[in-house]
Amino acid sequence: MSPPEKARDIGAYCRPLTLAKLDGRTREAGLMRRVRAELTAHCGGAPSFPQRALIERAAVLALRIAQIEAKMLAGEVLTLHDNNHAIAWHNAYRRTLAAIGLDAAPAKPAGRTMADLRAEAQRGAAA
Repeated sequence: MSPPEKARDIGAYCRPLTLAKLDGRTREAGLMRRVRAELTAHCGGAPSFPQRALIERAAVLALRIAQIEAKMLAGEVLTLHDNNHAIAWHNAYRRTLAAIGLDAAPAKPAGRTMADLRAEAQRGAAA
């Protein structure tokens, strides 16, 4: 019986299926979870299906950008391939955020206060 294969490291050029296998305990999964949560809140907490699809794409792109930036910060020399991908990922991320919407969704009203109810009752009694 052969030993089970070791899971591949999550890197800047890993396949999308590898990202789908993130179990939530890695830094990469944490970053994607934070991006999803912040963009979901930005959309008012209940994004539509197209917004959810864009949020998922933005989470993947944010991870790719973070990985290539980590490579730069580690002092590694970027190849032309790295540089071209970094530019493409930044532009795709920017366009994805623009498609989601740069203005936050309007805040939901907190509801009527007792003062509002009293004022309505007084207006009703005066009429």
